[in-house]
Amino acid sequence: MGQPQRNICLVGHSGSGKTTLAASLLVRSGIKDPIAFDTSQEEKDRGHSIDMGIGSYEAKGTRITLLDTPGGDEFMEEMVKAVPVSDLSLIVLNGEKGVEVVTERAWELTGATKRPTAVFVNMMDKENASFDGAIAALNDHFQGKFVPLHVPIKEESAFVGVVDLLANRSIYFSDKSKQEIPSDLQSAVDQWRNFLIEEVSAFDDDLMMKFLEEEEIPADELTAGLISGVSDGGLVPIFCGSAAEDKAIDVLTDAFVSLSLTSAEQADAPCAAVVFNLAADPYLGRLAYARVMRGTLKEGTTCFDLSSGNKVEIRDLYAFGGTKQKRVPQVESGGIVAIGKVEDLAVGVTLAMQSDAESFPLPEFPKPVYSRTIVPQSQSDVEKMSAALKELSSTKATIRVERDSVTKELVLWGMGDVHLTVFIERLKNRYNVSLDTHQPSIPYKESVLKQATAKYRHKKQTGGRGQFGEVFLRIEPLPRGEGFKFINEIKGASIPGQYIPGVEKGVLEAMEEGNLAKYPVADVSVAVYDGSFHPVDSSELAFKLAARQAFRMAVDQASPTLLEPIMDLQVRVPEQYTGDIISDLNGRRGRILGMEPSGRATTVHAEVPLSEVQSYALDLKSLTQGRATFQMHFTKYQKVPGNLQEKIAAQAREAE
Repeated sequence: MGQPQRNICLVGHSGSGKTTLAASLLVRSGIKDPIAFDTSQEEKDRGHSIDMGIGSYEAKGTRITLLDTPGGDEFMEEMVKAVPVSDLSLIVLNGEKGVEVVTERAWELTGATKRPTAVFVNMMDKENASFDGAIAALNDHFQGKFVPLHVPIKEESAFVGVVDLLANRSIYFSDKSKQEIPSDLQSAVDQWRNFLIEEVSAFDDDLMMKFLEEEEIPADELTAGLISGVSDGGLVPIFCGSAAEDKAIDVLTDAFVSLSLTSAEQADAPCAAVVFNLAADPYLGRLAYARVMRGTLKEGTTCFDLSSGNKVEIRDLYAFGGTKQKRVPQVESGGIVAIGKVEDLAVGVTLAMQSDAESFPLPEFPKPVYSRTIVPQSQSDVEKMSAALKELSSTKATIRVERDSVTKELVLWGMGDVHLTVFIERLKNRYNVSLDTHQPSIPYKESVLKQATAKYRHKKQTGGRGQFGEVFLRIEPLPRGEGFKFINEIKGASIPGQYIPGVEKGVLEAMEEGNLAKYPVADVSVAVYDGSFHPVDSSELAFKLAARQAFRMAVDQASPTLLEPIMDLQVRVPEQYTGDIISDLNGRRGRILGMEPSGRATTVHAEVPLSEVQSYALDLKSLTQGRATFQMHFTKYQKVPGNLQEKIAAQAREAE
């Protein structure tokens, strides 16, 4: 049996001190090498985390790996990746501010899904830090069994120690021998300890009997009951300390070892590992970070990518010592490893020795909801852009690059303005690719509202062989989303069969630019039902040109209309903002489809034109103080209201 492993994910709002805490834990463990979690230029420029940071240390014979996630709400992807592969998620709170926006997001992924979770109330050295206030905020915002394991000891404004409620003694930072509980805290300590015993006893019948009969419960039995409660997500222990002042850090490491249980992993079972993160390392190239779920992952072996069925050669393996990567020959179950020299792995795939092994699915990632058109600044940027975009975007699930089929613009999708700004900065810093951005054009389409017919004769004589083709077309609308239907109704030989493909090509060419505003035409049925030809001068080209003109003439007679893309929108909003959100969506020509209450939040489901929600990621933050989230995806095309249609058509004409 190998060394015990514990993977701890640090989550919470930006500024709560997660990265400082991670660094303090490594230093306290005796790591001598320089510690750097925020290593990218973009992180250094901003002074906060953007990517997941990984660091590892040893304590009491256990290898502890920390996954430090960013606290910005636009960088939620890193938290979604880290939580499922961790044995314990530690929600870090700013002791002065309590529950903040991303604390709520973190809880939705951790405690709300009954994953093993703990809370660390940080910055207890600050004058306005309040442990009681943090507990009250947790209970006010979330439905969970929060059980304090610490009570902070303050002398005047100085944070000097904690009372360990499990051991029922004090721990003073400057004097390890001093264990007396301050008299002014004794009442609070008794109250919290009694609460702890009661909540823990609920997970063990023997403990419950002792509690009800007011018997003394030994610390080891209380700890065992706590471990049981934490492991099934029923209890959420709360610690406190100061990462910046290195206070109560040792106690936290002890809790990582004792309270977080790894799942039943077998070191001798056939190997399986789940890829949870990708990164482009400037020295090692593309790395795939994986947690070994069972067995031992060894260099030189061949695994199956269970998503694609492809074989994957495991060549370079890197484990962590501090925040440095070091080459290793193998990693056992529970361990986290970086796999080098793998180009085609995606986040969420399971690697296994057996092709029919069971996969370990990750939760669904949030979809990108904010877009900007990107334009290279120079010819040099054009040449380098494609490869750079592909390499960087392939490492992030919430970044998407696509060429819009209607507007032909290259569109970059992300979670918000800051998210895309960071991505564009990274392209410049790493690949020297400079891009300009602007709001994407709306991919409108055109269609018709009624049936119409038209005929056109293409005749051209230029000496020698001429051109001749005549077509009669009938067009009519199709249901939304049906696209295009071509029907050959020629009876007899008014148009020989070899020229019919030319008629269809002419129609398709004409559909590329509609008559109203030069947008593509969609959802029309076109029938060719008559025509004439010349035995010498007719050709496929002549019929293509005739059909193109006939189609345009028919469209003018068929009540042409403009279509706009409609988005399916789901907004999860705290209940106090629900009315504001509905009012705002109505003002955006939205159609409210329903509302689903869930605890203190409501999910509003609506359909809204894309033109009205291109900057919704920014607008929603200002409407709700950043506390609402949303997801949206394209659902259908719909007729543009008449008053807007003329305005859009006029703008298109001006742009020509």
